[in-house]
Amino acid sequence: MWALAVAVLTGTWFLVTRRKGLTWPALGWMAATLFALAAFRNAAPGSPPIGSLIDYLAFLWAETVIAFCLVTVVVSGFRAERASQGAD
Repeated sequence: MWALAVAVLTGTWFLVTRRKGLTWPALGWMAATLFALAAFRNAAPGSPPIGSLIDYLAFLWAETVIAFCLVTVVVSGFRAERASQGAD
């Protein structure tokens, strides 16, 4: 879970710093990762109940990081698209 969160964070950093605009494949990948974490959590050994240690150490934090990254990419992409339209 943390590896996926760090991968999304790295992708966000590249998209925001290079002002790529709304890059739809990246947004789709980030959204898919956000929803795929629930399946990874359910595949944990022993099928831990909700509120177990894995939720507090990995799942909830990774979900928060990915959701924040997704919102950041959308907002910065929207601003970059508006700026490029204003230049035309």
